[in-house]
Amino acid sequence: MMNHNNGKTNVIHKYDPYKGDPIHETGYEMVTSKPISAGEELFLSYNHCKICQQYYDWFGTPEMFRHFGFVESYPQRWLFDFARVKFDLDWKDGDEGTGEVVVNFLVPPSKKGMDLLKHEVDRLEKFGQRREQSSNGEVPEYELNSLWEYYDALHGALRYALESNATLVDDVWSMGEDWWVKDGTLRAEDADEHCVRQWKENDKDEL
Repeated sequence: MMNHNNGKTNVIHKYDPYKGDPIHETGYEMVTSKPISAGEELFLSYNHCKICQQYYDWFGTPEMFRHFGFVESYPQRWLFDFARVKFDLDWKDGDEGTGEVVVNFLVPPSKKGMDLLKHEVDRLEKFGQRREQSSNGEVPEYELNSLWEYYDALHGALRYALESNATLVDDVWSMGEDWWVKDGTLRAEDADEHCVRQWKENDKDEL
């Protein structure tokens, strides 16, 4: 088994995810993408790999946390259906040493979408005030720490998006339900429900 890290991936699958040929018929190979030194750890991608199929375009940091139980390091992908905002976060030039995180919008954001994200930030910051009261012994410490780690990642991603000074256009709202799909390779109904949902008045505690 290999660990996930989209920033350090050195193992790839020899398979074209856009040809549509079934894996069980074609098979695939796993190869290193660069020379590997003795004792060097192997990393692959759990969501951007060539056999990830329906995961490839929408499976991001929230889904990674839900399915695998960890908050991935940069680069991260965030897709907010309710706001029709989709972006990646990564260190500038892929170098953590810069200390600077950059936002890459995969679909041009809209004013409406960014306003919805701002509403989510306000809601999260109110929820975050409960952090000190959350250690009541009902949730194991490890699980509680993981939940707050995800909270910090979500809150940080929203802040980076809102502070990005991106050009805002309304084109995304004239697109169909497949607005988030790359190259039309999937349909919206091919994907499971995304893990970041719009806040509702009667569901104030939902992250």
